Amino acid sequence: MQVERVGSDQRDGGFIHALDVKEWLITASHNAAALTQLVRRILRQPHAQKTGVAALDECYVVTHHADTANVVAAITSGLEADGLADLVQEIRIADPEGGEDGQGPRAIQRRPTFAKTEIYLPEVLRVEDDSVRKLDYEQDILFALDWSGLDPAPLVAKIPANFQSPEQQMRRIRLVDSGEERIVSEVTGSTGERLAFDPAYAVRMVSDIVPNAWIAREIVGALVAGLQRRGFAGETLGKLHGLLIEQLRKWLDGERDRMAEAHFRKEVAAGRIQFRLRTDRHNWAMPADSVTYEPQGADQMLGTDGGPLQRSLFSPIYKNDLGKIDEREVAVYLDAENSLLWWHRNVARHQYVLQGWRRERIYPDFIFAVQPGNQYGKGKRLVVMETKGDHLAGNTDTEYKQAVLDLMTQAFQIDQTQRVGELSIVNPDGTTVECDLVLMSEWKTKLPTKFPD
Repeated sequence: MQVERVGSDQRDGGFIHALDVKEWLITASHNAAALTQLVRRILRQPHAQKTGVAALDECYVVTHHADTANVVAAITSGLEADGLADLVQEIRIADPEGGEDGQGPRAIQRRPTFAKTEIYLPEVLRVEDDSVRKLDYEQDILFALDWSGLDPAPLVAKIPANFQSPEQQMRRIRLVDSGEERIVSEVTGSTGERLAFDPAYAVRMVSDIVPNAWIAREIVGALVAGLQRRGFAGETLGKLHGLLIEQLRKWLDGERDRMAEAHFRKEVAAGRIQFRLRTDRHNWAMPADSVTYEPQGADQMLGTDGGPLQRSLFSPIYKNDLGKIDEREVAVYLDAENSLLWWHRNVARHQYVLQGWRRERIYPDFIFAVQPGNQYGKGKRLVVMETKGDHLAGNTDTEYKQAVLDLMTQAFQIDQTQRVGELSIVNPDGTTVECDLVLMSEWKTKLPTKFPD
């Protein structure tokens, strides 16, 4: 913010004074929608990278005279609406005295019944000869894609011939001492600049999608050649450079996902990408304790009988650890199910994770175990469940996660039926694993199907 006056005797309303700016900022801090938008923009900064320094890797919202609960609720709602609900668990409210939630993170232990129980879940692994390791997106998916021979003809056909080129003007902006408008903008002429399409620049702009610069240059060259055959001259391509790069990125992004999914499924079928429990400890182990930022004495979740929850793997469970009302309802339902052994609210970015054919990883919301001796077999049944709000139904992220979870369930079942007897299978009791995605409007009808009739 730029101010024009700072002296205590210079605040006459005719110029921007430092105190005017201060009052405006304080007023803006009451606008929860503006704060939510600010947080979303910070989180979406392109090419942002973590520094490894916790204080620098956080987004801070400082408000004056604002209702903290309302601000947090607005930010939480905004994140959930944008499909960033996993980040809700990361919101921390600073104590007025300078502490964070009074105490900061603290451990929650397992219930005594499960204190010594070893709980394992299968991970998505890359298996090649004697090498077994976690699947790495860049190494095993992105760099394995064959971009050579990719024909941008579909993109060439989509570029409109009757485009509107952006207006090129020279404008002068100045302040005036009189009149209703103190800031005046005037057109002083056109730039006269001749734009040219720069293939090298286009290659740099897609380097995060196509790792090989030589192949990227071939794709860009084929795009330009195709447009020239359609009659786009050099000057026209120059005026179109912004649109071309934007559309090229979108097209390449879609092609990458298409090829990545095909490659992932082929590797699963060949056994080089596996989702199974193993005797060599290449599994995800449930930790002995979980983490909460809630202080001692915070409100706990209550069951259907009005008492504390009884079947959660960790105890106690605080209300704010389950940020959304729908999630709380799911937790209460699970806790009341007699055939359930235990349930756990997975901590996003810290606990169980699944890697699919996209860079973004999947952090399921709930993990629970159904008692042995049900219609699914003699062994216990582990269910990994992701939940989504109805407003996200049908979008590309939801459909992608559903496809990955379905494939992982099928892959585990294939291992159970076709690879029994191999050392890599831990299946003495017939344990099965199911991965699923449930819309919040459907959980009351879909969740009961996870349990015995």
